[in-house]
Amino acid sequence: MSPRKKSNHVECGFLVPIRGDAALSDGSVHAPEQWEWLRAEIWSQFGGVTESPGLHVGFYQNPDTEEMVTDESRRFTVAVQEHEVDNLRDLMREACVMFCQKCIYLSIAGRVEFIERSND
Repeated sequence: MSPRKKSNHVECGFLVPIRGDAALSDGSVHAPEQWEWLRAEIWSQFGGVTESPGLHVGFYQNPDTEEMVTDESRRFTVAVQEHEVDNLRDLMREACVMFCQKCIYLSIAGRVEFIERSND
């Protein structure tokens, strides 16, 4: 048996709400094509992803209105090489635009970041 190689990968998880942000869109459920875009981008950049079954229900305080917002999200987990983590952050910025979100919750090896859409 040969020794296992040390992995340079970190586990990253992110949540994408199933509806667009009501302040940025009409709040409707995302089209299948949007989800396919995300899967295709992850496949081409990172080679695979695990999508958790079911929906994850959560709530948070809207920083603009201070009101409680409840949403349902899909959860994705992807193993990313350490030197490609910034590429995942860039993809999450694109996903903010594609899915009409102010930000996306991203966990990198247990450390949480809120990735905001670019101002371009």
